[in-house]
Amino acid sequence: MSIRQRMRVITVLACLFFGSVAAHAAVTSYDAIYVFGDSYCDVGNDFALTGGTTPAAPYYNGRFSNGPIWIEHVAGAMGLPMKPSLLTGVGTDYAFGGAFVTIPGNNTTIPPSVPQQVELYLSLHGGKADPKALYVIEGGGNDILDANPSTVTPAYLGYQIALGLSASELLLRRAGAKYFLIPSLLDVGQLPGAAADPSFATAATVATNNALNLFLGFEELIEGIYIRRVDAFSLFHNIAAAPTHFGFTNLTTPCLTGIVVCPDPDHTLFWDLEHPTEFGHSFFAVAAEASLGK
Repeated sequence: MSIRQRMRVITVLACLFFGSVAAHAAVTSYDAIYVFGDSYCDVGNDFALTGGTTPAAPYYNGRFSNGPIWIEHVAGAMGLPMKPSLLTGVGTDYAFGGAFVTIPGNNTTIPPSVPQQVELYLSLHGGKADPKALYVIEGGGNDILDANPSTVTPAYLGYQIALGLSASELLLRRAGAKYFLIPSLLDVGQLPGAAADPSFATAATVATNNALNLFLGFEELIEGIYIRRVDAFSLFHNIAAAPTHFGFTNLTTPCLTGIVVCPDPDHTLFWDLEHPTEFGHSFFAVAAEASLGK
């Protein structure tokens, strides 16, 4: 992101949310960032797994967007590398596009779930979690988009997603992890891909966030454990309520149709049916950095 683009993001967020985010350096100095999640965090694992076919151009360098995604901005602000775990022995991003929280991967058509990603990380590190690292846990959108509203209620689905995310935190914490960044789930009902039943998607999102807040509320009371949250749900609702204040003119139509890119991605919120553009990710990144700097 250029200096001009980043200043656009910081200026808007500073005015609307934080008062000032100029000093957003994290209080804690981490020696690595380990990431577990879905396409919102995947910096190239799906791309490596499919031999460079998913996501292909015009997607950006194997990201599910048109530019760097939020976790890369967060890592960059800390001076830490962010590489896919499949491409290098020192990769710290275990997220996979298409990953679920509640459905285990099967090594063929479904990538490893978020809890399975945590198990993989621990298996490769002797069952120990680096106590000086930051652990990012994210997911649930695929579970909601893939759900059949006729066979599952939003409340039950949300509870199961939150249970899987909190269980992932528990695995890491028991292995020695101390520092976590666990965002709330953005409103899946806002995604163009949820147009068939946005009310179900929103209700499931709310149920997920409520249950996750409850589960993590207990964990945050444990001495020596630090869980930072990012309110992605409110952030994207605030963008929808005042799009021009954030610099967006298109909140509903994806920029990418087939392989045709819209003429103005810088002012478009969604890149495709399910993923934000680089600018959507940028706002989330600054919010995450502010959360870590508390």
